[in-house]
Amino acid sequence: MTISRDGLSYDVVIDRKVTMKARDGVTFAMDIYRPAAGDQPLEGRWPVLVERTPYDRGLWRIERFGRQAAARGYVFVSQDVRGRNESEGLFEMMTGAHDEGADGFDTLSWIHAQPWCDGRIGTVGGSYSATNQQAAALEHPPGLCAQVLRDCGTNYYQRSFRVHGTFNVGNTLAWIVHSASLGREAMADPKVKAAIGDMRDNLADWVARLPIKKGQSPIALSSEYEDYYFKMEERSDDQPYWQSTGLRIEGRYDDYPTDVAPLLITGWFATHAAANFDKFVEFRKRLKKPVQIISGPWIHSPSMLQDTSAGIADFGEAAGMLGPIDERWLDWTDRWVRGIENGIDREPAVRYFMMGTGDGHWTEKGLVFHGGEWCGAEQWPLPATAFTPFYLADDGRLDREPGAREPARFTFDPNDPAPGLGSNTAQLIEFSAFVMPGPRDQRCSPEFAACKGSDRPIRERADVLVFETEPLAEGIEVTGPLEVRLWVSSSAPDTDFTAKLIDAYPPSDDHPEGFAMLISEGIVRMRYRNGRVKQDLIKPGEIYEIAIELTPTSNFFKRGHRIRLDISSSSFPQHDVNPNTGEPLGHHSKMVVAEQAVFRDLVRPSHILLPVVPA
Repeated sequence: MTISRDGLSYDVVIDRKVTMKARDGVTFAMDIYRPAAGDQPLEGRWPVLVERTPYDRGLWRIERFGRQAAARGYVFVSQDVRGRNESEGLFEMMTGAHDEGADGFDTLSWIHAQPWCDGRIGTVGGSYSATNQQAAALEHPPGLCAQVLRDCGTNYYQRSFRVHGTFNVGNTLAWIVHSASLGREAMADPKVKAAIGDMRDNLADWVARLPIKKGQSPIALSSEYEDYYFKMEERSDDQPYWQSTGLRIEGRYDDYPTDVAPLLITGWFATHAAANFDKFVEFRKRLKKPVQIISGPWIHSPSMLQDTSAGIADFGEAAGMLGPIDERWLDWTDRWVRGIENGIDREPAVRYFMMGTGDGHWTEKGLVFHGGEWCGAEQWPLPATAFTPFYLADDGRLDREPGAREPARFTFDPNDPAPGLGSNTAQLIEFSAFVMPGPRDQRCSPEFAACKGSDRPIRERADVLVFETEPLAEGIEVTGPLEVRLWVSSSAPDTDFTAKLIDAYPPSDDHPEGFAMLISEGIVRMRYRNGRVKQDLIKPGEIYEIAIELTPTSNFFKRGHRIRLDISSSSFPQHDVNPNTGEPLGHHSKMVVAEQAVFRDLVRPSHILLPVVPA
């Protein structure tokens, strides 16, 4: 039984489908969990925790948390957001006239006025339910003391639905189909549910038909979701659609309430790692209360803090030592909503899991034991970080020194894109044959649709440039933000360049040919190399300097391993394939083969900048 702040434990009663009205008269549905004695709610005023969700307020994990919170001495409110489940209105996914900021403000104002609220409110949740917390906070609702923000973004144009100019088609399509399968149309009509469910179960087949056309797929049966998909695909410029507070708090940090204490939770293979560390830095500059961030070896998952594996990698039991997740959330709100001196504020501001200390053996679960350990710091990047360039050299080497080298060249055929093997941005593990979340060996597998039946290592493709160090004489810790800086040219008016950081295991009994584990990745679309607001096509043959942002990481490259960098022009289906024509994105009439060059001389020293942490 959970113990409350005063040493007592409470029973729990739930008031189902309580309603309130937003400022425009739309009714929202809520469940309210209250401390009780037996089946009677206790009188008095209590601190309140709130989660607003598009995924059903009665979801088992939400109810589990609500019961624990109420037993601990909180009132917990779970609410269906506008247009979802039993709440009225049109669901516009954070972009409508009645956006999540306004709806969140109205909800917290209503709660603050209730006789069972003592005036102190915390908000909790992950993904969408964290993004809408940020939007609400910008409206300065009454009573807000603390937030638990599990892996949400700061700019969904730059690093989510779209990524540095590309359309994150794999992740977005999977999320749209998943959400449509739970939408009102699907719930109301078994035929609609079956059709969308069939698309969900055969998503790889739909990828083969990309681009999807309006009205020609089952998501057309759920028109609002089809509309979202095409808006995100077609609105490739950074236009007003992407400026709502639901989709962006970047550039609005000065408007954030300074008396709120946020706990940020993310993962090295989660969708929003870079955004969360940016957020941590900006919040620490401005907020009066403490800010903490936790980043583990996790994908974008509700079970962050507890997971011990991701993708093909097993990180050991230590990876889950900060769970259970509900307890960590409640410890944070106990300190910053209820004011209990429980010591959580004395923990490091940055808790990060350094991956890579394992020996790489195959575990009983069929995973590679990559291992790792928890570390702590007070700043990000870490104070002792030495940002160290590793240069693209001849013979596939990655060197510490630049040199006078000829360009490295490859041919990119958009009809045969390089598959993305593993991902730092995939969300839904049930689509792992479609977009594989987490770290993976850089070897194709017939079970992965984009490999088209191949089982070859990715390095054998002619359109992938591979550069790697000699086997390391001593281990190297790489912790922090990552950037690849290239000087490139193309025969096309528009194209993409990709970069992947890989921990290359040496050959062993477990891995006779070695094992190439994806650690981080990034991409840039050339027409957006100078910014997001205006497209700027390139001149064929002209040389351009570009920066590719990779997801931040923490990995220990062990002695005998190699640090490897792969350069290409596609990572499909994580990102849409650039047709190389310069035509309006999503409306190309043909595909064009591009001849690519990466320059590596003393004037144009292409390199990866690694955040090396001294031993």
